[in-house]
Amino acid sequence: MEDTVQGTALQLQQLTAVYSGWRFGLGGSGHWWAVRRNECLRAPSREELELKLREHLDARQDA
Repeated sequence: MEDTVQGTALQLQQLTAVYSGWRFGLGGSGHWWAVRRNECLRAPSREELELKLREHLDARQDA
């Protein structure tokens, strides 16, 4: 279990390093989340969260 916790902590640190200004976490429901101001994204996996985050940021740049 310790390996899982350390692996999750490492993934959270990596997300934080790449996406400045966002807070990340893994909820009790197993969903990953990202929050910045009034923006909130959730996904069942880290990979899907990153995909949603990239799409969200791209959409904001296009607006």
